[in-house]
Amino acid sequence: HYFIQSNLRMQDHKPAKRKRVDKNSPVCDFPKVNPCGTGGTCQSAAMQCFAGVACIVGIKSPGPWYHVSDTEHFCFPCYEHFLRPHKKGYTSYFNWKLKWNINSQCDPGLKLYMTEEVLPFWVRCSACRKWRKLDQEKNLVDVNQETWTCSQNKDLTCQAEESHDVTVVSSSGWLERLGVPPLIKNSPAEPFLVHYYSDGVGMSSSVYQQPKRNGHDSEELMAEPVVMDGPLDNNFKPFNQPGQQGKALCFRPDIMEMDEERTFPEFKRFQVFYLAMRNLILALWNTNPKEHLTVVDVERAVIVRGMVRIRYSLEALRVLSFLTQRGIINTGILPLTINPDLMIITPQRKPTVAVIGAGIAGLAAARQLTMFGYKVVIYEGRDRIGGRIWDDTAFGICVAKGAQIITGCINNPTTLMCKQLDIPLHVIRDNGCELFEENGCPAAPDHDRRTDFHFNALLDAVAEWKLERLNLAKSRLESRESIRGENSMRISLEDKIMELHKLSMSQNRQEFSEDEKRLLQFHLSNLEYACGAPISKVSGMWWDQNEEYSQFTGDHAFLYKGYSIITDALAEGLDIQLNEEVTRIDYSGDKVLVKTPSDEYIADKVIVTLPLAVLKSDEIVFKPPLPDWKQHCINRMGAGCIEKIAMKFPTKFWQSKIKGADFFGHVPISEEHRGLFAIFYDMNTEVKEGPYVLMSIITGD
Repeated sequence: HYFIQSNLRMQDHKPAKRKRVDKNSPVCDFPKVNPCGTGGTCQSAAMQCFAGVACIVGIKSPGPWYHVSDTEHFCFPCYEHFLRPHKKGYTSYFNWKLKWNINSQCDPGLKLYMTEEVLPFWVRCSACRKWRKLDQEKNLVDVNQETWTCSQNKDLTCQAEESHDVTVVSSSGWLERLGVPPLIKNSPAEPFLVHYYSDGVGMSSSVYQQPKRNGHDSEELMAEPVVMDGPLDNNFKPFNQPGQQGKALCFRPDIMEMDEERTFPEFKRFQVFYLAMRNLILALWNTNPKEHLTVVDVERAVIVRGMVRIRYSLEALRVLSFLTQRGIINTGILPLTINPDLMIITPQRKPTVAVIGAGIAGLAAARQLTMFGYKVVIYEGRDRIGGRIWDDTAFGICVAKGAQIITGCINNPTTLMCKQLDIPLHVIRDNGCELFEENGCPAAPDHDRRTDFHFNALLDAVAEWKLERLNLAKSRLESRESIRGENSMRISLEDKIMELHKLSMSQNRQEFSEDEKRLLQFHLSNLEYACGAPISKVSGMWWDQNEEYSQFTGDHAFLYKGYSIITDALAEGLDIQLNEEVTRIDYSGDKVLVKTPSDEYIADKVIVTLPLAVLKSDEIVFKPPLPDWKQHCINRMGAGCIEKIAMKFPTKFWQSKIKGADFFGHVPISEEHRGLFAIFYDMNTEVKEGPYVLMSIITGD
């Protein structure tokens, strides 16, 4: 039926000599006799066909124009050239559809094909910085964008005017009127998103093979995604996989987050454009976090046909700045070079920020603000930096008095800084965590398994009890704050666990042996280690409230060389004033006054990174006083204590007993000894020869 209608329309034309356009011509000159398929919203004053493969000159168009964007259309004869089985272009379209369907969820219609395979590429001249349309037969992957100039196109020089359409692309409605979603080819995000449909996360299913070393066959379509050079680092996973949630610093690649929608409301109804850009930027950063990611890097990685590539370039800085200011990219230990494009202040005005405390939080904040263009001064009360990061090498190896373990390596900022500094991570091997009695003999395996299962069941029961109470409060339309004051909610974690333990023993008519009772005390001491406080002082209702938020997952790792390497690198190039103990912060005026026993300092803003225990001590006077809600939080939060003990031995007597693990446990002889030397860490597993050092911990009461 369709062919009959087409033939009838063709017969209505007066006989005329038909002359086809040269196959190499990129456009045809049809007069605008039919509106394109946008319902009259297209802003194009005159249309030209970008395909130029079957255009007829000298007669009116026998069919409609097809809209790709306000500046890009193709004509009916070119449409027919690819759609009809008897036409020359049909085979190319058919083969493309087969490959597209492998990893796509959208319909591979002809308009999408024209956008993906026929539209010309646009590239910016490295000399005059004007946007130019590549010759029709050229592919962007064959072009060295860093050195490409106008002269590499046919009959083009830098003196030629830039196309007026480039200005049109930047208009507000241009993006909304795109005919098909703009999907990026060869996106660096592909290896991270193999479990997603490509077009659902802003990527094209048409992947161009990178140029071969011999220079041949650079435009071959591939069904399988391109794999980046070198394996992906398993500790850098910027995207949640389908069905996964709860990983810290992870994004859903198929949907905008709330703060993204607030920052970029214009993309809420057209998210694929933003997602393609954001996913590409995250992938570029996680592939190479040792260098600043720039707008030029992003622009060169965007491989997409048509003028939408110009719009991607225009929006790249906004998205890059947003992710940088959030601390997602361009963070950690990078050179203190200020990128004017990413400065969040004007170069003429350089505000001063006072950072109180030279621990890792203060150092990281100061370094990031310095890269944003601020003038930053750190005031530290001690004669050293690092805060609770304090390494000791008295035994010939590093034994940290404070932090030395990374808990959860995936997307952890500490893991990022270790990669930037080429610090090796030693993944902690537990091999079941062998437990030993006081006499040095292993705990009975059957007792160990039973107690371990029972303890985990108790924690599950505590979680169920908490959920029941929260659901009950919700049914009464009570807030969490209102139920905090109930006596039934003020039970400690220890009392609740022991209550459930006794209930379990009674219901099952069982009784723990003395060995099992001591094994249970080991697990309770390990829980106190995790909480950093005696569980008799930890809320049974709220002890695990951090589980409601995203966590750092993955392996735990030991930094055998210590954390000081990181803090020293963070401090490099910063203005740090040691032995300046801040006693007063006056932020009542336009400026902030920071007072120490020796002097007074003025700043535009102040960041306080002091430990909770110092804030609770009221050693610093704030004027005006801190808001009630903030002071209330400080007063309610507890600060626990963990002691670390290191011991040096002439031989590694434990090596044959722990089966290659990096730590082992010690079962207390009684409840009163709970928390005394419950865990021992081998501090030198990577070297066969000494020194031989064990580090243990003391927790609880």
